[in-house]
Parts: sequence; C-alpha cells; structure tokens
Amino acid sequence: MRRVHNQTIGDDEAETSIKESTMTESNTDNTSIEAMTDGGTETIRDSDEVRFSNDDVRHHSADGYLYAYRENDEHVVVSRGRESRDRWTKRVPAERDAVLAGEHLWTIPENWQHRVKIKGPAEVNYRIYHIPESGVDVLVTVPNKTRIVDAWYGVKRVGTLNVTYDDEIAWDKLETTIEYVRDSEEVHNDVVEALETLNQRRRGFERKFASSVNLCAKEALLGNPHEPVTVHQWTAKPWADRFPVDSLAGDFLNLNTETRDAVVHQLSESNFLPSYPTVRVDVAEGEGIPDGYDVRALVEADASRSESIDYLITEHYDLMTQAHWAEIRGMEVSNINKNVNCAKKKLSD
Repeated sequence: MRRVHNQTIGDDEAETSIKESTMTESNTDNTSIEAMTDGGTETIRDSDEVRFSNDDVRHHSADGYLYAYRENDEHVVVSRGRESRDRWTKRVPAERDAVLAGEHLWTIPENWQHRVKIKGPAEVNYRIYHIPESGVDVLVTVPNKTRIVDAWYGVKRVGTLNVTYDDEIAWDKLETTIEYVRDSEEVHNDVVEALETLNQRRRGFERKFASSVNLCAKEALLGNPHEPVTVHQWTAKPWADRFPVDSLAGDFLNLNTETRDAVVHQLSESNFLPSYPTVRVDVAEGEGIPDGYDVRALVEADASRSESIDYLITEHYDLMTQAHWAEIRGMEVSNINKNVNCAKKKLSD
C-alpha cells in the first residue's frame, strides 16, 4: 500500500489507508494474520505485547479497546470494539506537518511538541501542540467518551498559540487612594494631580498595561520548553515573580524621578493593579499559517488533487458554491460534490 508520506498532489486515484478486516487468525508469537477485503493480509501485533514494547503509541479502553503502535514511518491503529463497525485496522502517518480544523486523528503525530494541557469545564480537556516543520500550533480535544467510535483526537483550531492579558484593574481602589491623598498634608500636589491624570486616562493605560503583559506572558508560561504546562479553564497566572505593575504606571505618566517614586509608592499601597495578572491561553485560528499549508494538510490526509481543490474552494475557503465552481471547471455538480465528500471523509475517518 502506498504511504501518505510519499503521496504527491498529482495522485488523483490515491488509495485509502484504511483497511477493513474480514477474518483474523491468531499465531503463537503475539501477532495475528488478518484477511482483508482487498484480498491481501495484514500482520497485527497483540495489544499486550505492544504495551510493553518501545513501539507503543496509544491504548484506550471503552466498549472494547483501541491501541496503536509504530511500524516504520506509520502508526498501526487497531480497534476491537463490540460492534462489527468498530473492529478495524488502519495505518496513519507517524508524523504530520499539517492538519486542518475539524480533522480527526487516531494518534498524536510523533513530531508534534506538546506545549499546554487545558482542563476545561466538567471533563472536557484540550491540548495544544506545536508543529516545528510548519511553525503552527494546534488545539485538539482529548477523547474522554466511553465509545470506541469516538476515541479520536479532534483538531479544533490551527494557528498560533496566544497568551494574552485577561484580568481587571481595580479603578475603584485608585479613586479611594485619590480621595485619601487629597486630604493628606504629607502628599505633594504633583502626586495628587498625577494620580488624577491616571484615573482620567483609563483606556490608554489599560491598553498599555495589557500590551506590557502580552509581551512577556508567553515566555513566562512556556518557561520550560520540555514539559507541557497545565492551565485550568483556559487561564493561568504564569509569573514566577511579581509583575512590575507600579513602575508601568509611573512610566506611562512620564513623570520626573521624585514625583514618579511618590506615585509608585501610592499605587503600591492601593494595590489597584493585579500583581500577578491573569492571562488567557488559546490558539488564534488561522494566524501564522504558511503558504500552501492547507493543500499540504489535505495531501497528508490522503486526499487526491481534485478532492483537495474542490474541498478548499467550496468548503474550506467558502469562495463559491459547488454549482458555480462546477461551471468554471466544466464539470457536473455531482462530481464536485463527490470530491468534496471524499475529502471530508478522509479528514474525519
């Protein structure tokens, strides 16, 4: 069988990598021989033998079990569910350089770098991976359902990992501080005026503060590139040390040194700025996608040239209807529809 790694965009008749077994014969060497519907045979390794080998990729138990192991440049995925539709074997690339949102993956490609674990509401969990070869980040859903048929990883978004400011400034605390210093004989009028100016320029300072947090939030979160970071409900406080919030306000007002130090002191006392700002972690859809990436993803999913083009034009980019595209190509709408459906099936199988 031709492997997806070696397929080119010109392979209009590329064969599928999914094989349906019709009969299994067990051997004594922890393997089984499966007779396939295409007349060939497939040697399948035993689940227990795989589990204790260096080739083990994945194990999942539900209404039956599913496991995967490495063989050459592919992952062999074996599903043994209770229903006949859930008893299958397929081969998928061990590495992927491109995937599309909505795609289903039975294994996580080995060349992906695990960056973030996200614990969502209830039992919904996500992971963010980085693909070095294409430079994109991928948000995937982690299967937690009880059925083998749903045990795939779902590609939710493809783009760039964003770590952005997601907190609030307690302006009411600043107003309380201003009222206090107005009545204090120990605080100079320049300090009072500076605090009042800051309160009047809220929007400008909030933009400045958020921008300052965003500049260093990603590095703070991913300080150890070798270990994935765990965040809860999409947010985190990644700071090892107190964020320099007070000095930011002093710099924003462009004060002389003496007044600046006095203002910073008052702001520190009021605690109106979050010392450890909360940030939101997510993947920005479509951001940082290189040229040709979408075509590459479809090729790696085993889509033919015609399937890829028709799917991208009428579905992925939504540039025109299938009828309009069929007229341009000089083809029947039914042929376009068939190609689009084939591409969809290969992305979700």
